[in-house]
Amino acid sequence: MNMWKRLRPRSTAKSALRQNTQRMLRKFTLHTTPAVTYAVGDIHGHFDLYRKLEAQIIADAAAFHGPALIILLGDMMDRGPNSAQLLDHLITPPPDGITRVCLRGNHEDMFLHALDTPSGAKDWITWGGAQTLASYGIHPDPETGYEFDPTRWRQTLAAAIPQSHRSFLRDMPLCVSLPHWFFSHAGINPERAIDDQTKDDLIWGNPSALAGRSFAKRIVHGHVPVDEVRFAKGAINVDTGAFVTGVLSAVRLVKDHDVRPMNVTLHTPDPLP
Repeated sequence: MNMWKRLRPRSTAKSALRQNTQRMLRKFTLHTTPAVTYAVGDIHGHFDLYRKLEAQIIADAAAFHGPALIILLGDMMDRGPNSAQLLDHLITPPPDGITRVCLRGNHEDMFLHALDTPSGAKDWITWGGAQTLASYGIHPDPETGYEFDPTRWRQTLAAAIPQSHRSFLRDMPLCVSLPHWFFSHAGINPERAIDDQTKDDLIWGNPSALAGRSFAKRIVHGHVPVDEVRFAKGAINVDTGAFVTGVLSAVRLVKDHDVRPMNVTLHTPDPLP
């Protein structure tokens, strides 16, 4: 059975997926551990890096017997040059035997807010949204402070940003929970139970609050860049600041608790097709 079918929302209580209907944002739970799981740190529009890392992951996964799961930990867009091209890739199916789940980060959240609320777009644009807009062929003028007419803003975005991209972003879950690991963009609020985390805890939280603590499951997150994949007592930080360092990292997790970091480094950007 395809793992994605076990992750999709269902109404039955026996589903492997638990959906937080109260907040209308999905939280995924898988009660069986995949043969191998890969968690990828913040990509920030560097499709060139992700394409190389995903190829490395797919080759690595071929050595395992059973389903493989790739989890992108959010902040896939903004700051880097190719957010639109990355989303084009992510909405296509991965190879057979591999399930890919993309989690919402704070940059996806800001983008969705800007789509729905033009008055809030300026903050997003200055925090890396300008590069995302450029990848769609939209170029707000920084000399005017990114001012724009709200009606024209909606018309421009409607013409440039495919509905498939909007739907993909809106459908992103906030987290994935496996028997031994819990994945979200910004970790968790250690003062709440894992099952009680709010949207803001999961995508806007402060991962430094996890330092020195242990939890029922090991927390795997991004959000705050570190020099290399950081393994702490109760958490793993996979964000190596790709948009600044040119290093995109992932961590491989195997159900017997084998953990191995993976990364790709890009010194000279490859031209995209």
